[in-house]
Amino acid sequence: MKKYGMLPALLLLCSGFIFCQSGDINISARPMLTVPLGPELDDGTAFYTAGGGVSLEGTYTPSSLPYLLSGLLLDATVVPINGSDQNASFLSIGPSLGLQYQPIARLNLGLRGFGGIYMGIIEAGSVRDPFWGGGAFAAYRINPGLSIGLDAEYRDYMTSGESALQGLSFGLGVRYQLGGASRGADLYYVPELIPIFPLFYSYYENNPAGVLHLENRDSLPLNSLKVSFYVRQFMDQPKLCAEYRTFPAGAQETVPVYALFSEEIFRVTEGTKVAGELLLEYDYIGTSMSTTVPVTVIVNNRNAMTWDDDRKAAAFVTARDPLVMSFAKNVAAVVGSDKSTAINENFRTALGVYEALGVYGMGYVQDPTTPYAEFSANKEALDYLQFPNQSIAYKAGDCDDLSILYAALLESVGIRTAFITAPGHIYMAFALGMAPEQAEKLFIDTRELIFREDDTWIPVEITLVREGFLKSWQIGAREWRETSEAGTAGFYSVREAWKLYEPVGFAAGGAGIMLPNEDRLMENYRKALITFINRQIEPRVIELNGQLASATNTVWTRNKLGILYARFGVLDKAAEQFRAILRISEYVPAMVNLGNIYYLQGEMSRALEYYDRASRTAPNNSKALLGVARASYELERYDETDRALQKLRSTAPGLASEFAYLGSAQEGTGRASQALKREVGSWDEEE
Repeated sequence: MKKYGMLPALLLLCSGFIFCQSGDINISARPMLTVPLGPELDDGTAFYTAGGGVSLEGTYTPSSLPYLLSGLLLDATVVPINGSDQNASFLSIGPSLGLQYQPIARLNLGLRGFGGIYMGIIEAGSVRDPFWGGGAFAAYRINPGLSIGLDAEYRDYMTSGESALQGLSFGLGVRYQLGGASRGADLYYVPELIPIFPLFYSYYENNPAGVLHLENRDSLPLNSLKVSFYVRQFMDQPKLCAEYRTFPAGAQETVPVYALFSEEIFRVTEGTKVAGELLLEYDYIGTSMSTTVPVTVIVNNRNAMTWDDDRKAAAFVTARDPLVMSFAKNVAAVVGSDKSTAINENFRTALGVYEALGVYGMGYVQDPTTPYAEFSANKEALDYLQFPNQSIAYKAGDCDDLSILYAALLESVGIRTAFITAPGHIYMAFALGMAPEQAEKLFIDTRELIFREDDTWIPVEITLVREGFLKSWQIGAREWRETSEAGTAGFYSVREAWKLYEPVGFAAGGAGIMLPNEDRLMENYRKALITFINRQIEPRVIELNGQLASATNTVWTRNKLGILYARFGVLDKAAEQFRAILRISEYVPAMVNLGNIYYLQGEMSRALEYYDRASRTAPNNSKALLGVARASYELERYDETDRALQKLRSTAPGLASEFAYLGSAQEGTGRASQALKREVGSWDEEE
């Protein structure tokens, strides 16, 4: 008796240990068919006939030991006494302990043992003694919380050292997992989010703001798994990050976390932490489930940036900022009133904007807290950059701030810009919109230029803003030569960088600034422009005059001298050279070029006179035909324009296509818009 009494105690001890772990709780209910195996009467007749009953059981499976289960069993069994109208009833209670495994999805197989105390009741009286047993089971899950199962058990109800009832029991019932219907699959997840930079809030729509390490530790696959990210404070709705048709049992995945932030995040002026969540939605055993993973999101201030990618600075180039546009367009209008239209327009505008910054009082001040030289070397250090309107309001900035400001001003008037980086320094460059072969004819020292992307760029050391454009250009060119030869220079087109790091709208401060004084601006602008022209033409004028004194082909040399003057806007001296040629020769290039001079000066009738003269002398001269078309167009003689264009299409189709806007007289809007840009495409120089 003591021997059998030890079994329930041992089972209870083991079950208690298992219950100390966290895990799943299941409740089972099953009707039972009992087939007695003993005891027998002296003649070998079975004492009982087949009976039945009901079994209730609560089981527990720890998460750390999913193959173990322990529980508490409560049974009621009734068996008829053979040859009598009486029944024997057995009420039992006791702990259970077993092993289980899952050979296929949804199916659990297991073995278990149990024991405890029972009370046997017959008409003659009752007994209370131990019982024990064991068996096998199979359970099939039909949804996350409910399973159907089949049990087969052996039981032995002991009394006075003998069996009061031995038998086999067979049951078919249901098992319900507490919380199973709502808890879902066994998923393991570890979120890793990076700090968010409000400046790049649109960047995170297509580039990860972190990752979620996800593992399906369940024995069943997940279907239609969706992973979304949501920060209520800064997002209008959750952003779908990933979607999986099937996520198998045991699958592991590193899921990129994307975010579609609203502009509200750009109001963050100081770093902060906010609550967010990762939402896992999936189909689990035919039931839609969801799991929410809370996360803490670090949001930096809106001026923060790291230099792990130099292109990020382009996001600060807010060319559409109203204050930036007002400053740049006013300056462009002032310097645009100058008649030096022969000089490249981008060059003149960029020069004017630079000089305007000096007149305005802009200065270079190294940031003592976040100097570029130190923070650019540490790719993870948090730097503080100013937006252009902040720099305008403060009238000062570090090298990165001033480069951003100048780039924004030029981009707002349509001039392409780029950042140039060198170890510990950043400056910028702007594009002339001029092919390298044209630039080589215009600029005397091409070492001061950068040729990239079939364009010509001017490097500018913006920190010398108070020392004038020409010196800043000279120093910028020297820095570019030194670092590019050393292989340490970086060149990043702002417009290309915008494709990845889109600029944001930021309007704050500086609304009441005073624009640069126009008189001082024009004085500085003209002084710089004249100095530039003299630097470019004086050495070549000396060279060509020397050739005129000794050469026999003076017409060709004088034409080159006239073109040199014309390209730099010295139109009176240019016209003087072309007239000198025509006094001694009907030289077609001189006719075309003198027509160009009058065209630039707005004297269209005189221009047409020389273009006609050239086209009569050389009917297939494309530059003469183009001149006739353009001058006739300005004089609103559209029939003559069309006739000249028709001839031009047969002699120089590419040139005709370039000036297709001159086309039909009916296209008034197109004509008007193009007429505002009155420049000479090329001068006629006979090689």
